[in-house]
Amino acid sequence: MSSSIIYFCAVSLPEQFLMALFTWLILGKPKIAKFYNVLVMAVSAAAVFRASQVFIQNLFGSTDRIVIQNILVPAIQVISFLVLMLLIYRVNIVEAVVGSLVMVIVFTVAQATIAISLMLLFGWTREEFDSSQTVTVATALVYFAVMILICYFIYKFDLNIRYLMDRQKDKPYTSRVKFLVLQLSFSCMNLFIVYSLFLNNITIFETFSNKVLTILCFLVNIIFTVILVKSVFKMGEIIQKEEELKRKYDGREFIQNIDYMKTLVEEKQYEEIKKFLDSMKADIDNKIVSDND
Repeated sequence: MSSSIIYFCAVSLPEQFLMALFTWLILGKPKIAKFYNVLVMAVSAAAVFRASQVFIQNLFGSTDRIVIQNILVPAIQVISFLVLMLLIYRVNIVEAVVGSLVMVIVFTVAQATIAISLMLLFGWTREEFDSSQTVTVATALVYFAVMILICYFIYKFDLNIRYLMDRQKDKPYTSRVKFLVLQLSFSCMNLFIVYSLFLNNITIFETFSNKVLTILCFLVNIIFTVILVKSVFKMGEIIQKEEELKRKYDGREFIQNIDYMKTLVEEKQYEEIKKFLDSMKADIDNKIVSDND
């Protein structure tokens, strides 16, 4: 009982706090939401995470427990975290989904890379890592230090996904967001499978060549994660530039239309004016010209 309380206070609660802080920062909430929400989010997420662990351990037999737990607990954690973001941070569904996926990817890469690297460095087995509370807490401290630095970096350079806030969305924007969510989802599944294989088969990396391959795999995953997360933050700038170009184009087109109509009025070609206005209305009805712009 005491060991469970120590694990909850030393590992689960700080981890959930850092996750809540990370999503709070990338959602751009420091400017509109109080830090108090982060604390509520952290405590709620930690309680749900611990409850899911206990429930699944009691629900399944000893044979299936580890396998089922490794699959269901992370899934429940992500889903519950997403729901809590909707309720506590008051974000829309797109913000919640993208924020949760980015958080899972970054934290998975950091946690798994640090844990497996330390296991290889000190020769720990998976059983020793899971059974020794001292080893778990020591690994967690290194992991937390890395995540604190990442959170500080995000805060310092104001990296966020505020562009996903409620707004009038056109078809290209929606397509970009759907593709982004698809990329993040596949990345999550890939990282989960790769790191699960590493953790459950740590002994196969005892040779020098296998350790080198493992390190290369980590580097590839880290580089890929950095590029993917960077693309998430950069998408806002790309959308903003596209909107500015569209406004300039629409402005020029509007002026040309006014000049054309002015010429028709001066020439008293009222029938042509009527046809021109009907054509513009047809464009709006057919969504060639957005009536929301």
